[in-house]
Order: sequence, then structure tokens, then C-alpha cells
Amino acid sequence: MDHKAPDPVGLYEPWAAAGPLVAISAISSAADGELITGAVGRDIDLATAQEAARRAARNLLAVMSDTVAGDLSRIERVLLMRGHVNAAPDFTLVHKVIDAASEMIVAELGERGRHARTAIGCTTLPNGNAVTLEALVMVK
Repeated sequence: MDHKAPDPVGLYEPWAAAGPLVAISAISSAADGELITGAVGRDIDLATAQEAARRAARNLLAVMSDTVAGDLSRIERVLLMRGHVNAAPDFTLVHKVIDAASEMIVAELGERGRHARTAIGCTTLPNGNAVTLEALVMVK
């Protein structure tokens, strides 16, 4: 993976491990740090939100890569992914936004990337992010 994980934007670590389990978080910034911001269904449309989800997934994969010293073959399984979508109150397709992230994870990791998942609509996210992701990963 040649994408660099973004630096944390608060008082947290991008990942924390306990034995073979690694908890990971990621935001929807681009490589240059630009964020896709706003509430889906009010400020941005579904396609833009899906691009934010893909950016967050790319960042999630970059953090995963950091946890295994660049060797993604050491990712045994993505167990859980939780997606948070900054959504207008009447926007009900948060699962379609997070589908874009799930598709990217599975495309990169194959069957090891298939995961349980939740997609949660929020009234706001840090710094106006459109999408944030969390994952629980098992490593070798």
C-alpha cells in the first residue's frame, strides 16, 4: 500500500493492539489532507459521500498497513467495520454510503476483508467530516 495514513486530528492513536486484535480508526481526508465535509442529503449528495467513504477506507487500509509493517498479508481478517455518516435527519441511505468503503476493503483484501458492519447516521462528525470509519482487525 503506497498511501500514507493521515496524522490523527485529536488526542488519539490511529490504532491500538491487544494481542492479535487491532482497533483502527480513519477519517475521510484525501492524500493532501483535504476533507469532504457536510451532511449527506443536505450539503452533499450520495455520490460525494461515497467518495468520502472510499477515502476513509483508503486511510483505514493505510493504517492497517502501518500495524503490520507494510505486509497486508498479515491481516488475517477484518472482523468488524463501523461507519459513521454525517447525515441530514431525513437521509436514510447511510448503508449505501458505507457500502463504498466495504467494497474497497474487500477489493484490497479479498475474503479476508469481508466483515460484520454497522452504518450509523450522525448529526455531526469531527471537523465536519462526511464519513469516519472504525475497524476491528485480526493480525498474524
